[in-house]
Amino acid sequence: MSWRVRLLGLAGAVAFGCTSGPTAPSSASAACTPHPASANAVLPVFGRPFDGAFPIGNFFDHDKPIEGEANGYVLTLCGARDTSQVDGHPGYDWRMPEGTPLLAVADAVVMTAGLEAPNFCPPLNRTVQALLVVLVHTAPTGELYASIYGHLSRIDVQAGASVSEGTVIGLSGNTGCSGTPHLHFGVGRSVAGRYVLIDPYGWHAPTGDPWELDPRGAASVWLWKDGVAPSLR
Repeated sequence: MSWRVRLLGLAGAVAFGCTSGPTAPSSASAACTPHPASANAVLPVFGRPFDGAFPIGNFFDHDKPIEGEANGYVLTLCGARDTSQVDGHPGYDWRMPEGTPLLAVADAVVMTAGLEAPNFCPPLNRTVQALLVVLVHTAPTGELYASIYGHLSRIDVQAGASVSEGTVIGLSGNTGCSGTPHLHFGVGRSVAGRYVLIDPYGWHAPTGDPWELDPRGAASVWLWKDGVAPSLR
């Protein structure tokens, strides 16, 4: 699947992009067993994006979560190179049945809720539009984070509305450039008036995070409250 969103929000421009299908990660992807104690930074503000457990597909690519800059592999949060995933992936994919309720991960203002702009999907050989929701959260530190939910089948919130953590914001689906029902979940961090895509699980390798070191990137943060982070296995 492939979708892009460019939005104007509370902190200026925000851009999200994705080219993916929920491919299965290799056994090396989460081999470091990421947890808060091993993360580069921790700010526990997020609750569950859905109830239950679902198989993980693509990971966030720490090398470059940028469509069109392929280098042949995804660099996972543990520093593992995985050639079985979608290169440049800017978030996480979970396979789940269409119609699974999706939850606001924290109190938020709805930045956008509706159809993305039409775009051509090469795998499907047609123009498509995905349903998506983007929420803006203010952390106790005053920092702004945006959560994005892609490929929905139904949206239950309106732009500009305030929602509480746990509110059902819509249902998972298979809209847009997607061949398998799944949720794409991404996170942006407000940096100098723009949102930069980051990994909500942080960075867990002993070396520096390439995306944090990239001039277009930012430091990722473990954003999950205790015991609620969806499994990466």
